[in-house]
Amino acid sequence: MIIVNTGNGKGKTTAAIGQIIRSLGQGFKVCLIQLFKGEEFYGEQKILSGLGNLDFFSFAKKHPYLFKSVSVKDAKLDCCLAMDKVKLLSLSPKKYDLIVLEEFNIALRDKFIDEREFLTLLQQLSQKSNIIVTGRSAPQNLIDVADIVTEMKEIKHCYNKGIKAYKGIEY
Repeated sequence: MIIVNTGNGKGKTTAAIGQIIRSLGQGFKVCLIQLFKGEEFYGEQKILSGLGNLDFFSFAKKHPYLFKSVSVKDAKLDCCLAMDKVKLLSLSPKKYDLIVLEEFNIALRDKFIDEREFLTLLQQLSQKSNIIVTGRSAPQNLIDVADIVTEMKEIKHCYNKGIKAYKGIEY
């Protein structure tokens, strides 16, 4: 299965983490590859990195549009390293029951990774593992090949009132 969590609303990562927990509860082997999220900052990273049956990888820890200290060139290079990891998974025998590609939609939107190459790898991986791809702005071609697509729609968010990210809720 290819599952896509997209949209401007909150909950894309949260839903993927719930699926990881469900899979681990069934004794499945899981791989989480995250983009644009610094390690050991987000609550889920602190919990998940210590669980058995889960391999966790983090690349491009900061997005250049949010952190001026990060160049677009460096972000693209880090996203290429993440794609190299995805390529290795696609070429190797089945190792994981579930692979979560966190914030890859953002990398696709911003052209940090090649969409055609990503979709090819995704279809290869989905022959041996379930895949979840998260992030805003999922491209239509990804939506077309996916088996399940959920759009998180923002109705109201505290950011619009000037309230900053809230520990335990946003990170």
